[in-house]
Amino acid sequence: MSFILLPFSAFLIFLVCYLAQSNEGIYSKLRVAIVQTLIACAVLAFVYNEIFSTFDGIKSASAIVFWLITATSLAAYLFYQRKTNPLRIAHLSEWKQFLQLKGMSKTAKIVVTCAGLFYIVPLLFLAIYAPPNNFDTHSYHLNRILFWVNNGNLDHFPTQHIFQLYLNVFAEYLVLHTVLLSGSDQFAGLVQFGSFIGSMAAVSLLAKKLGMKPGAQLLAAMFMLTLPIGIFESTSTQVDYVACFFFIAFVYFGFELLEKKRFSTLLAMLLSLVLGGFTKYTILIFAIPFTIYFAVRILLRYKFIYAAKVLALSIGLFLIIFTPFFLRNYALFGSVMSPPEQTRLFAEKIPVDKHGFLFTVSGIVKNASLHMSLPNTAYNQLIELGIRQFHEAIGVDIDDPALRLDWFRVRYSVHEDMAANTFHFWLMIIASLPLFFLRGRWEVKWLWLCALLGFVLFCTLLKFQLWSSRTHMPFFAIGAVLVSYIFSHVYRWKILLIAMPLFMLSSVFVYGNPNKALVPIVYLTQNFLAHIPVAICSPDPAQTKRFRDQLSSYYTIADGQTCHPLKSWPGYGERLRVFRMLDKLGYYNEDKTATVFATERDKSYFLSHQLDYESFKPLLNHIDGDRKNIGVLFRNDFGFYHYWAAAATKVTNPGQMQYIRYRREFASLPNAQKPFYYDYVLADDAGLAEKFIPKANIDTIYKAPLLCLVKLKRKSAERLLF
Repeated sequence: MSFILLPFSAFLIFLVCYLAQSNEGIYSKLRVAIVQTLIACAVLAFVYNEIFSTFDGIKSASAIVFWLITATSLAAYLFYQRKTNPLRIAHLSEWKQFLQLKGMSKTAKIVVTCAGLFYIVPLLFLAIYAPPNNFDTHSYHLNRILFWVNNGNLDHFPTQHIFQLYLNVFAEYLVLHTVLLSGSDQFAGLVQFGSFIGSMAAVSLLAKKLGMKPGAQLLAAMFMLTLPIGIFESTSTQVDYVACFFFIAFVYFGFELLEKKRFSTLLAMLLSLVLGGFTKYTILIFAIPFTIYFAVRILLRYKFIYAAKVLALSIGLFLIIFTPFFLRNYALFGSVMSPPEQTRLFAEKIPVDKHGFLFTVSGIVKNASLHMSLPNTAYNQLIELGIRQFHEAIGVDIDDPALRLDWFRVRYSVHEDMAANTFHFWLMIIASLPLFFLRGRWEVKWLWLCALLGFVLFCTLLKFQLWSSRTHMPFFAIGAVLVSYIFSHVYRWKILLIAMPLFMLSSVFVYGNPNKALVPIVYLTQNFLAHIPVAICSPDPAQTKRFRDQLSSYYTIADGQTCHPLKSWPGYGERLRVFRMLDKLGYYNEDKTATVFATERDKSYFLSHQLDYESFKPLLNHIDGDRKNIGVLFRNDFGFYHYWAAAATKVTNPGQMQYIRYRREFASLPNAQKPFYYDYVLADDAGLAEKFIPKANIDTIYKAPLLCLVKLKRKSAERLLF
């Protein structure tokens, strides 16, 4: 399988990076090599994408040749090293120490073993086995990759969902290679998973750089390992862990540069900053205080000439990496960042419309509240009430549209986009209290001060959104270093006292992710708590009769009603009896089988939006034959990747999907001039489809509640512009 070229090339890069180091311990060299390898692979992917895009050459064949040449060149270099520098190659024998965990304390061995067996291995399995089913993934992350592969280039294309064009693209640049080499999305989750591993390595290296002991370094890594939103991100095709990795790598190499002036360190630092910003603009906000701190320190330590060279190199890298993307934006939007307001392509404005001290305070409090929730409604309502009263006291409208995109509320969520890091957040608060009262340790103090200022800037500049917990990951990455320092070097707690509670509290996110559960966590929790429904519903008369025969003592079973309410809330023992009766009647069958093993792959794509699946499943059976193209006639601004992916599970050679209804502004794009002939039309408005498609070319119309599928008598290339 050609996909093996990618991990094999990465492994060879890792060997080169590992052998290039000296005077370091085995564990430090391994971690540095991991971070350097990820950056090097990212650079290679960028080079391929931009060069081959110019010639419409982004194809599986060209990607195979590119990575084959890369792997061959690296193998030749290592073979040359084996001949000319056998002592350096002999350093690889040190890996036996790592496999045996030599040099680690007994406690550290326990922590590392638990982390590997119960966290890293299951998450790696999910990253490969579970289909990508995040809503944003289907809306634009993977949707844009379909267009790039079909078009052979990265240029903008006609779309009904504008986010597919102008939002940051670099994480997708990386995922693109997994798709090109494997021919599917099977390995798309490995990009975020690799960033997850890289972030743990970088965080622990930063802890070491600040003088922390091995136990504290390990604790910093465990903090990142168990971060709830990070666990969800590590197996998804979102972009936030990729951005977080580049941010923490930037900070680590920045401190490394202050210690020793080396061009390779400077290059890695600046590449991390630029690629992080290219992945997600919020990284640049979090990086502002660190950039100022490093700039001042570099100027004082290495003087003006060197500082000027650093500035010139950073500007050069920004121009090289951002210019092609900005030119694409400017050609279509007349703006390098996004469609301007008052234009038809404008989608949303994320920066706030009001600035002031009290507005900043409001933003800080609301963003902090994203990490205060617990699975307790009364507690969450109390927190929300307190925050609302606080806003009334300071005279700021908590739901002012100028300051938010989402309505404010405090709720506990295990959604992939908005899980709270409550326990980790309070650990950071506790660790912050004594820090500035300690003598010395100014590098740790400056580190945390820069992180705090970055968080303040984030809350000042951007509107409040309920899913921002994942964009806070850079802040929590620095928090990992703070917590490890305070609890290990100040409070002097044993590592197990922190690591084991983190493991236990966060394990539910590893095994019970609603989008890709390894165990039926909902069913098991309901069983343990003896949770029963306040009403049982069934439109099936036979099922209603069974309810009446066995549960009429507990529920009011009325003829002609589909839902039957609970008479009164019983005690635990009685609830457990009711639960078991319902279980025997099959009431919990769906919850019992809600795992990645029991859910069909086509259905798994829709776990974030199951109503779409209920409409699309009956239509799916009417798509016959290989390489049948489907024109997407959507009135709403939605992506369609989940529909294409589900269809692709049914045939050996799936056809293409493209929008055939879009705004006139896209008509001038070169990719809009390419012919696209389709055999079917998938529409979210049956009336629109019937009005657009000539009756003479309609073979059959298959309708469902949310969608309709039109089978054409002969291929069409017509577009509906508006």
